[in-house]
Amino acid sequence: MRLSAKFAIVIGSVYASACLTGCSMLATLPGITAGAATSSVTGNPAWGLTVAVATNAAVDAGVKYVMKRFSAAEQQEIANAIAQSVPGEERRWQVEQPIPYGNNKGRTIVVSESVNALTTCKKALFSVEDIVDDKPTEHWYTLDVCKNGRYWLWAQAEPSVHRWGSLH
Repeated sequence: MRLSAKFAIVIGSVYASACLTGCSMLATLPGITAGAATSSVTGNPAWGLTVAVATNAAVDAGVKYVMKRFSAAEQQEIANAIAQSVPGEERRWQVEQPIPYGNNKGRTIVVSESVNALTTCKKALFSVEDIVDDKPTEHWYTLDVCKNGRYWLWAQAEPSVHRWGSLH
């Protein structure tokens, strides 16, 4: 019984510290929990460490996959809004994810359109609406989208800079 009480204290303190650190611990907690449980059941810390590392890697890969899908859906909504617009036109975009996270919205404004023998591209501005200090605000960015067969896609591989917030 003494082992399970110590185990509960360790797990409780890990979860409490995770609440303070936020989402950065999302992939770490299952690894720590699985590793501690395996170590306490088998009595072998090496097995516990192995399980912890493997679980951490699997959860981290899963979270990255889901976040990349969320970003792709958001990017496609922005590209679709731009594709349906002509230069000078403003259009709203909004994405609703399967879970209530990353449900962003904003506006697009097409600045110019270029047509050549290979494809058609549009240069545009897009905004992401946010709440800062209880006040609505918009963050504006530039973007090029090009027609690829039937679909319009971002000309950039993907937004990867931190200034784009939820879009990176």
